[in-house]
Amino acid sequence: MRYTLTVIVFAALFPAAAQAQTESTKAPVPHEQVISTNPFGLLFKWYNVEYERKIGEATTLGISASHFPDGEYANAALLARWYPQGAALDGFYLGARAGAYGIKTHTYQYSTPPPRPDANNPTRPTIQSYATYREQTTVVPGLGLELGYNWLLGPKQNVTIGLGFGVTRMLRSADDDSMPYAIPNVRLVNIGIAF
Repeated sequence: MRYTLTVIVFAALFPAAAQAQTESTKAPVPHEQVISTNPFGLLFKWYNVEYERKIGEATTLGISASHFPDGEYANAALLARWYPQGAALDGFYLGARAGAYGIKTHTYQYSTPPPRPDANNPTRPTIQSYATYREQTTVVPGLGLELGYNWLLGPKQNVTIGLGFGVTRMLRSADDDSMPYAIPNVRLVNIGIAF
């Protein structure tokens, strides 16, 4: 009984190991580059575009840019991705990015005008402070990491759908509280064409 169970376990494990070995490397992609965007983001005035080009069997270089509503956030970044299964542009990837990030910030200042006389009691002045703010776009460099997955679909494998997530660390001064320390990079359903 013990030997029968061992044989059954080995019979189940060897085909699974062989299947995992064949899936660990993929056939090379017949295309050299991909351009994609998120069409669903257009509904919310979130514009993004991404271009990625193969530089090796498992590596790509690219650029990406995005812009959120009312200029609250915009970025332009260079990216490098590594596809461990050996088929650049298709499958799981690990990536790094470096770029410029523009974030709209508000700086508030509280001012106290000179005292003015009180209408009911002219000997007692009224002092009221009021807030003023300045709106500006601050641009800082950032470095980040990401991971995601791209699918090449269709008979010619020329339609791409990609998902991904990452975090970018802002390289800002430590005393600047108007900028966040890190910003998430979300790649939600980027749809594009490979050529």
